[in-house]
This record gives sequence, C-alpha cells and structure tokens, in this order.
Amino acid sequence: MVNFGAEKDLVSRLAHALEEKDARPLAFLTGAGLSVPAVPGVTETLTILRKSFSKDELYEFDELLSPHVEPGEKYRQAFQFLGLRRPPKAAERVLKVATLRAYDSGDTDINQLLDQAGVLEGNLENWKLPNGQASLGRILAGLPPRLRGPIFTTNFDPLTEIAIRRAGGVVTPHIHVDDSSFIANLRVQSGSSVIHLHGYWRDSQVLNTTDQLLQDRPSLAASLRVILENHTLVVLGYGGWSDVISRSLLDAIRQQRSGDLDVLWCLHKSAHELERSLGSDDAVQGFADAPGNVQFYAGIDANTVLPALEKRIAGVLEYEDAPPPKSNGLSLLGWDTITRRGLAEMSRNATEAAALSFFDGRLPAWHDAISKHIPVRTLAIEISEKVLSAQNEGSSSLSVITGPSGEGKSTVALQVGTILARSKSPEFRVFVLNGDFFGSLNAIRQLPLDVPYLLLIDEAHRFVGQLQELVAIMQSTGRRGIHVLLVSGDSDWLASGGANFAWSRFMPTSTYSLQGLTHVDASSLVGAWENIGSAALGDLSRFVSTDERVNALLDYSHGIGVAGPGTLLGALLTARYDRNGLREHIRGLLNRLRTRLIPGGDSSSLLDAVVAIAVPHAYGVDALNASVMADAFGLNNVELTVYVLLPLGEEAAITYNSGHIVMRHELIASAVIDLCLEMGVDLAGATRRVVRSAVRRMNRTGYDTGLATLAYLASRMSDIPKLALGAADAAVEAAPARLSYRTTRSKVLRTAHRARDAAAENEAALHLIFDPENVGQTRGFFVEWGVVEGLLGNFARNAVLAGAALQDGVGLGRLDLEQTERGLSCLLLALRRLSETDSDPDLVSGLAAASVFARSIEPKSTAGRDWLRSAERVVDRRGHTYPSLDGTDEAARGLRAGLDHALSKLETRFPKEFPRTDFQFGSLLELAVSRSFSY
Repeated sequence: MVNFGAEKDLVSRLAHALEEKDARPLAFLTGAGLSVPAVPGVTETLTILRKSFSKDELYEFDELLSPHVEPGEKYRQAFQFLGLRRPPKAAERVLKVATLRAYDSGDTDINQLLDQAGVLEGNLENWKLPNGQASLGRILAGLPPRLRGPIFTTNFDPLTEIAIRRAGGVVTPHIHVDDSSFIANLRVQSGSSVIHLHGYWRDSQVLNTTDQLLQDRPSLAASLRVILENHTLVVLGYGGWSDVISRSLLDAIRQQRSGDLDVLWCLHKSAHELERSLGSDDAVQGFADAPGNVQFYAGIDANTVLPALEKRIAGVLEYEDAPPPKSNGLSLLGWDTITRRGLAEMSRNATEAAALSFFDGRLPAWHDAISKHIPVRTLAIEISEKVLSAQNEGSSSLSVITGPSGEGKSTVALQVGTILARSKSPEFRVFVLNGDFFGSLNAIRQLPLDVPYLLLIDEAHRFVGQLQELVAIMQSTGRRGIHVLLVSGDSDWLASGGANFAWSRFMPTSTYSLQGLTHVDASSLVGAWENIGSAALGDLSRFVSTDERVNALLDYSHGIGVAGPGTLLGALLTARYDRNGLREHIRGLLNRLRTRLIPGGDSSSLLDAVVAIAVPHAYGVDALNASVMADAFGLNNVELTVYVLLPLGEEAAITYNSGHIVMRHELIASAVIDLCLEMGVDLAGATRRVVRSAVRRMNRTGYDTGLATLAYLASRMSDIPKLALGAADAAVEAAPARLSYRTTRSKVLRTAHRARDAAAENEAALHLIFDPENVGQTRGFFVEWGVVEGLLGNFARNAVLAGAALQDGVGLGRLDLEQTERGLSCLLLALRRLSETDSDPDLVSGLAAASVFARSIEPKSTAGRDWLRSAERVVDRRGHTYPSLDGTDEAARGLRAGLDHALSKLETRFPKEFPRTDFQFGSLLELAVSRSFSY
C-alpha cells in the first residue's frame, strides 16, 4: 500500500523542512515535465524528427513505432532508428531544433540560430519559461548556500539555467553522460550546479536510445548515494520509467540507512490513476518497496506547485538589491562561474579558524582567497595587474604558474580569480575548470565580446592539447578579451609538453616559477599571524621583533633548517611548530582521525587511511592513486573522494591531484610514521592494504611503472623490517606465482638478518622459474639467492647461483647491463672467498675471467668496484694471467672452469628442480666485447 500526498502536503513539508535550524539542503531531480510546453514533448519532438527521413523511410518508421503505446518508448525507439539511418549530428540537430522552440527568435532563420547556440543562452529575456521553471529559478537564486543543493536533470534544454540567471543567480551546467562522478563538480559552492545526466542541447553527446539509457553507471549510483546522505531530494516532472537513472537512484536508496533518507517523489498522475497502475509500473513499485523515508505525492503539476512553494518560503529566500551584471547570462559547460555575489556568499566561511587550518596546510579554497586573515601574495597582484593591463590594451593574455607542490600556486591562482571577479572596471567573468570536461573550444571563442573573461585552470598539464588548440584558434580568429591562467606542477608541466610549447607565438605569455617567499610576502604573513596571535605565530613567538620573525620565515622558505624540500608549506610548518610542537600537532590529528570511521567500507578509520598514504610517501613513492586507495579500503572512487580524500584534505593532512595521493609534506609523513610507531598503530596492516591493492590492479591491467613502485615497496623499507616484511607478504599473497615478489621477500628477510629463512624462501620458489610469465625475473632471483647463500657461508652454492644468473638460456630472458653487474659482483665475492680455503687453479682461472668481464662493464656501485679490486689482488698475488676478450672464448672457458669446480664442491645439493647448469656465456661475452677493456 502506497500513501500519496497532495500538492498542499508537499508545499507544507518542504516549507517546514527549510525553516528548521538544521535543515538539509534541497536537491532536485527533474525531467521533461518541468520544461513542457516551452520545449516540445514527445509528440512534437517526433514530428521534428520525422523530417529527417524520406517517404520510404517514414513508412518503416511508422511501422516500427506502431506497436508501442507509451510515449517514452516511442521516443526511444524513434531515436534508435534515427541513429541507425543517420550520423550522430542528426539527433543533435533534432534536439537543438526542439529546444529552440522555447526561444523567441523572431524571423531569424533556424540554421543561423543553430550555429549560435551558446550565444543564445546569454539572451535571457528571449527564452520562454514555464511558470514552474521560472519559480524554480527564483527559488534556487534566493536560497542561502547552506540550503541549496544540486539540480539533476534528464532534460537537454537550458531552461533551468536560464531561469536561475534571469532571477539574478549564478549557475554552472555540468554534463555527465558517461559513468563519471559529479561530486568533484560540487566542491566549488558558487551558485547552483545543474547536472545534465542525459546530455545537453549543445556541445555534448546525448543519450536518447534504449541501449544508451539502460547502460549501467555505478559511479552515478555511488554519487547519488552521497547526495542522499545529507540532502532532501525532490523528484519533479520526471516520468520514472525504469532507466539507468531510476535504477541508480533506487540502488542508492536501498544502500542507504533509512534515517539518512528524505526523498519526495512527485508524480503528475492522480492518486487514483497511480493506484490502478501500481502493479504494472516497475519504477514506482520499486521505490514503493524500497526501505527508508521515500514519500510519494500525486497530482503534482510543477507549474502550480513551485509558484506555491516560492510564495510559502518567501521569508527564507535572499536576493541581492543590485541588479544582476550584464554578463549574468554567460556560462561555459563544465566550468564553474565565480562572481562577486558568489564570493560574498563564501566569505562567511573565511573565519580565523579556517585561516589557521590553511596555514597548517589545508588545500586552499575560495574562501581563503577572500579571507582578511590570509594576505594576498605579491605574485597574485602582479598577474592581476598584467591581465588588467592587457585588457585595457585590447589584447588577450596567457599566464602560467609552475613550481613544486606546496609552494602556494593554487592559492595565487584563486587570489587572481578573486581580484578579477571583484573588478568593476572592467567587469570580468571568471570561469574555473574543476572537472575533466574541458568543453567546446568553439564555445570559448564565441563568448560575447562585451565583457572580458578569465579562464582559470589548475592541473593544466592535463589539458595541454586543448590549450594548444585554443591559443591557435584565438590567434587565427583575432579573438581578444580572453585571459587564461594556468597552474601546474613543474615536473607535470614539463612531462606534458607544456614547458616546451611556444605559447608566446600565439598570444602574449608570462611564465612564473613559484618557489620560496619574497620579503614582502614573508612580512605580510608574519603580520597576519601577529594579528591572530600566538595560535598562528606558534614557535615564532619566541622571537621578540617582527623583523626577526620575518627573517626566520625567509630562512625556512629557502630550505634553511627545514627537513625535506624547502617549500612554502615546509616553511610554514617549521616556522610555526618546533619539532616537538609539530609532533604534538600531528598526534592530535591522528587521535581525531582514529575516532572517525569510513562509511561504506570495512570499518576502517581515517587513521588507517592516512597511514596508508603516509607510508609510501615517507619512502619516496608518489604513485598512490585513487583506484589503488579505493580498492584497498573496499570503496568505490566516489566514496573514496567523499569519505576519505575530502576529509583528510580538510584536515591539512593530504593533497590529491594529477592522479596522485600524497601527504601535504614530508615533514607530516615522517611525523605520522614516527608517532604511529610510538602509539602502536598498525603500520604494517595499512601498508599491506596498499601493496595488495597495487598488485591486484597490475594483475588486472598489466604492468605499470607507478604501480610497480607500490608493489615492490618492501625493497625500500630496510629500516623497519616488520613493515618491510608485511609489504613483501602482501605482494606474494596477491600474486603467489610471480617470482619477483618472492625475490623481494627474500631480500627483506636477508636484510632483517634472517638468511636461513631467506634461503628457505628461495628453495620454495624455485619451481616458479619454469613459469613462462616469469621470464626476465629468473636472473634476479638467482643473484638474490646467491647472496643469501654467501651470508650463510655457502660460497660454492653462492658461485653456482651467480653463474646460473649469467649463463645463456631462453627461460632466463635477456641479459642486460644491470643484471650483469649484479651477477658478476656476486660471483667475484663468492669465488674469492672460495679461493681462501681452496687453492685449485680452476678457481683462480674463474676469478680472473670474472674480473675481466667485470672490468669491461665498469661497475657503477662502490661495492662492485671494491669487490673487483679485491678479486684482482688475489689473481695478481697468485701470479695468474687474465684471459683476453679478443673474440675467442678464452674468458668464457676460464669462467666455466671455476664454476664447474664450485659445482663439485657444493656444501649441500640443490633441489632436484634446479635447472641444468652448462655455463655457456655467449650473451655475457658479447656484452663484454662491446665494452672491451685491456689489462
């Protein structure tokens, strides 16, 4: 039994919810019912679509649609047919023509309008808005930020955006037609976000066939689940057929705790009609059966209920007294819009406490850029003045900020954006790219000429290709008034090709490398800290004068007295906290994180997560990415972002960009490791999670250099044997048949002074050398095993294993220079130690030959050079001659003689699986001759 509420029930429910002190933000899911009749419904859209076909095709078209009664199914079948018979642009044209029925174009030709789609959205008064859309726009423009959530829509049209802008609000449209998360698009709370789930009427792929609309989108379901946790969701004008949106929403509802839910589902049919069709309506029945607080309302017409709601909550709505700026109708798909009003809304978050967390290393936000507690960097002022100067000269400009992580690049960019968004003469429109959707280059070029624009792109290395096209288009078209500000890490910018591209050939370009503090910036920072007091000054309070504090901060910013890289963040941490102070600060952080469980995972806490990030960072590995981290904690990427990355970023613990998740600074990573050891936190458990996840991912996707540094993390951890062994065990558990992981575990055991265990490990892994997947790993395995046998005093076994690593063999893989050096170093030591108790001339012959081979390749390691000289002294003392590398196999014969003698003197026999050792050294001889050295 489903209880249906009426319109007055819905209005009352929403009004009381919004008036509560701890009211949840209001989110909407809207469908075609909100835009008709301004935008055609199914029947009229099909009339437009029919014009795409010839008479013969129309007969087939009508035959296809005749069995279908439900309008939505007719629509989907029609577009399926269109997709089979025409290129994709045909469907896009139909949707554009249908959308433009809501635009008052006078006598303008439709083809001319189609080419100006982006420009038309700026003509706010030309669009015909249904009463419901107009009221929704005023509601969203007037709701305080704390009550305003996102709008999800399956509509292609821009009417919701038009309605918000016409009411003086700011809105950013986002397109999510693939299985991507929209959570990142909601991080900038400047105005409203409208998320088009089926595509957009311009510059976008559209989904309108049955196959497309039924395709699973698990990231969408996860994102909706996050929204349902703390929003009231109103479903309005949405048919609710069983497409992927309904299924994703239902999946999200079923996985949510009932106490977290507040879903108000509005249906246009009357309660009587719905009760009769309940058994045949799968979508409604599914939601009716779902657990939790889902309330249905029947007989709801958006064009009456939204005006009624607007009137009822008038006391909650807030509007600016000033009229909206003339640029208010402009937008770029996927780009957040930053305005004076939006910044004013965010200023309530610019508190002293927020400034302190910023100084502790929290990722910068827009409210930091306008905070009176955080000084504006001189570089931000310089760039802003250059942009304004270029605009006054009627030009465009490109500014590029690069530098190491932690220098304040993003903060400078946000401050530039703030300065220009607040500018009144000229009045800038600021667009910020936060997601992965760069959008249409043509839409940027066609931005109206009456206002200047700033395009701000952090992590710009991800978009070098599009940016190169953009500046070329701007040059070729003579476009002016568009100013681009790019931010990127210096190594990322170089690797992407951005650093080597001739940007200045296309538009005036200024490049800035940000590293360290200027005296002016240091003085401003110290002044800001002095205004806050001891909570900000920290350890700098021990200096009496401002000048002393400034000089200390400058020293730290240039790496003097700073552990780890001399970044701005390192300087802030070192200046404000002495060593003990930083440890206590991090201790407090760890204690807080210990109490915060990660929802939806495996009952882990944020402490477990920060340790999993800190351990690789502390050992110089920056390859941890979202996919590995999500898998390690049993989350999807959306849950990871919301439940782990965002909270840890707010705690000033981590940073995440360019596909990497790292601690904010090495000082923090080191302190986390030290304190976890002191507090008894399970470092090994967190490490095992990450290594296991990286190995499993490589098992699925193939070898990856970054993932490999995580998979072999154990090899870097000799200072903490227990931690190293946990990492090695995790790799072996995740891929027990991979020989190189067993070799790493042997190395860990060996360096932990457990040589006998290491020897047992190698014997147990011997059978893996015959697995074709391990070709290329066997030589390293034999060398490691040989080193272990040497530590046990078994120098004959040591020598034979080193010889096996150097001999020819298809199953051994190619012999490279690094493997040769390691194998020869191991062999030199073994043969020399054997010769101390055995005077057989074959051993000396082998030692002389090994010396010739080693000398030819010029060992790079200090140990390798020392062992070579020690071996040569033995050979010289015995008066033995060295074989030549003159194209004969003299050296190979000498080496074989020494190894055969060692084989006859084995301390214990090898397992029966041990391969045949015929000690043929063709590859070694070829390599040595190419690098020949004469004694």
